[in-house]
Amino acid sequence: MNAEKLVPAALGLLAFCVAAETLQQLSFKLGNARAEQTPSFAWGVALQPLIWLGLVLWVVESIAWVLVLQKTPLSMAYPVMTVTYATVPVAGLLLLKEKMSRRQTLGAALILAGVVIVGVAGV
Repeated sequence: MNAEKLVPAALGLLAFCVAAETLQQLSFKLGNARAEQTPSFAWGVALQPLIWLGLVLWVVESIAWVLVLQKTPLSMAYPVMTVTYATVPVAGLLLLKEKMSRRQTLGAALILAGVVIVGVAGV
């Protein structure tokens, strides 16, 4: 293992972690919205399938993250994972019709640019 490069398996796992984290956050957001419509919020959360999906995604993503860290230095893997700070709001914009300000859009673009720079340096 070359400690300064992202191996293809780790790159695939990182992509999975980003996708899982994005879906997890969307599941929690939608599950919460549905739980708020129930008479008892606590029971609504406990019985909401989207909340459970988010929890399952969190567990699976955590296992994948451990596997990533077995193959990749944290100094490479963590900056790539921060792309979720861009993917989650963009997914909210596209799928949930939420709004993003110009500053938020610029911030997401800067995060993506930083991840590309880190990724290119490690490939």
